[in-house]
Amino acid sequence: MDIRSVTNAVLLAAALLVPVSGSGWTSAPPASDIGSARKAVLDNGLTLITQKDDTAAVTVLEILVKGGKKAEPAGKEGLAYLTTRLSLEIPDQRKAQELMERATQWATAEKGDYTVIHLECLTEHFEATLGVFLEILKDPLFSGMRIDRAKDYMDGQRKIESDDNVNAGHLAHLRTWLAGLGYAGSVFGEEGALKKVKARDVEAFFANYFVPENMILTAVSDLDEEKLVATLRRNFGSLARNPKAVRPAGPSSPSAAPAEKDIALPKDTKQLYVSLGFGMPPLTPKTYALARILENLLGKGPGSRLWPLRADLKLAYNVSAQALLMKDGGLLEAYLEVDAAKKDPARDALRKALVDLHEKGVGPDELAETKAMVTTEFLRANETRDRRTGMLGFFEAVGLGCEYFAAFPKEIEAVTTDEINAFIRSFADPANASSVLVGPIKVTPFSCKGRSAPWPLPRPGRRGPWRCRDTAASGTGSGPRS
Repeated sequence: MDIRSVTNAVLLAAALLVPVSGSGWTSAPPASDIGSARKAVLDNGLTLITQKDDTAAVTVLEILVKGGKKAEPAGKEGLAYLTTRLSLEIPDQRKAQELMERATQWATAEKGDYTVIHLECLTEHFEATLGVFLEILKDPLFSGMRIDRAKDYMDGQRKIESDDNVNAGHLAHLRTWLAGLGYAGSVFGEEGALKKVKARDVEAFFANYFVPENMILTAVSDLDEEKLVATLRRNFGSLARNPKAVRPAGPSSPSAAPAEKDIALPKDTKQLYVSLGFGMPPLTPKTYALARILENLLGKGPGSRLWPLRADLKLAYNVSAQALLMKDGGLLEAYLEVDAAKKDPARDALRKALVDLHEKGVGPDELAETKAMVTTEFLRANETRDRRTGMLGFFEAVGLGCEYFAAFPKEIEAVTTDEINAFIRSFADPANASSVLVGPIKVTPFSCKGRSAPWPLPRPGRRGPWRCRDTAASGTGSGPRS
């Protein structure tokens, strides 16, 4: 038995021993029981998804607003997150203190296709807590002072995000592959674009998107399901439709091989991020399952394709792969975190691992082990009600339907070697990958040697050649090189 099989056996045993329901299970229930959820559409168009979980007297509610980053107008990046955060801004300290005394947690987030308002509280306080937040959501205050304060927060979060090599590399891959689909960039916007967002932009975005026909509610609670549905219907059923709402389809240019494949982002760090990225096809039930299998066999732990680069070759202290999956397209990243001195052998080894996968494909034994690993990790990850609430909402928002939650293990089991290998060959050719380095990289700056400025202007991470303004077409220079 290889290390992949041993790891999977341990994870599976752990999953089977952890109860996920108050019915006293000592082993995991069938996937259909874990994923069973009730869906209804209210008269005002709001989609309601509920599930009973009596492992604790806690209720988790997520309000998903379809649109997300993809819905942001060009030049107003950050608008979706800004609006969502302001829609939940607590109006006074008294209400905030009251919510904290009820052990209420709340947060906002943005995804490519939607934004999220997350609420979690003790079930005994659920309806009272819901009343507080609905009062705010029905009539939020978008004052200049509140907008400026939220922008300051977003600027700080964006700087924190860019300080991390992995996040900085991820954003570079996003900009390379998914700009044409509206998914590129930080959810916290770009500094210049965020400054252009005014109160009227926030008000318009809220009026067009924060309407019941564009919203999904997912709730997991120990409440009797009929009572939970009645509570949500009573509170959210009064939200009014907006027949005048305008929601553009958003950018839809498919991913193509990037014009700039080599990106170097110098940072004053001791470690180096080395990565390859690929644009992925739109989501379908099949491509979602294939993508989860691919990221797992490529870089998820011992026994994955990248693991020998750490364990045997000692080239990296961390190896990983992640698939970011959205409705109209996605991104696959394979990356290493290494000492700067090992940059060249690490980059070569990473590319070789991807070439081997693309050319030789996946065999039946490796696929079987990976499918078992993916299913086991899915069950374990969704034992918690907050994660399950989020996954049910995600599947509904991207068009797979919340029913896909229960169907996912069967989708994984149905994947064949021919399908996974055809999937890999369809987009994961290393010759077409984007390559991103982040960390202590030496670059050779572009120079026009005393002549006029280069054009187009060089910027960090972009290779040349560039032309000096006063040179003929044949006169080119070299840009920053890693």
